[in-house]
Amino acid sequence: MKKFAIAVLMACTAATAAFAAQQDFTIVNHTGQAILTLNVSPSDSNQWGPDILGMDILDADEQAAISFDNDEEQCIWDIRVTYEDGDTGDWRGVDLCETVVVELS
Repeated sequence: MKKFAIAVLMACTAATAAFAAQQDFTIVNHTGQAILTLNVSPSDSNQWGPDILGMDILDADEQAAISFDNDEEQCIWDIRVTYEDGDTGDWRGVDLCETVVVELS
């Protein structure tokens, strides 16, 4: 009975750790253009999240640390950027629970 209780406790602890996912990542701009806006949204959403960069610009070959609210549980995200020439680029289905560096090229 003791072994069963320990196994259940370990399973509950693992499930709790997975439930509060860690999605913080570093974005690296290898696109050759400055990025004016950076939007991240859950893959199952029909709308883009707010511009994470705000007034900042992510120049070519620069990187930035992106942090999420610790209560966020979603792992699969879509990323959209707007370049200085007005074009956009999308990266779909990025697993931010497993990825710590997202390199855009």
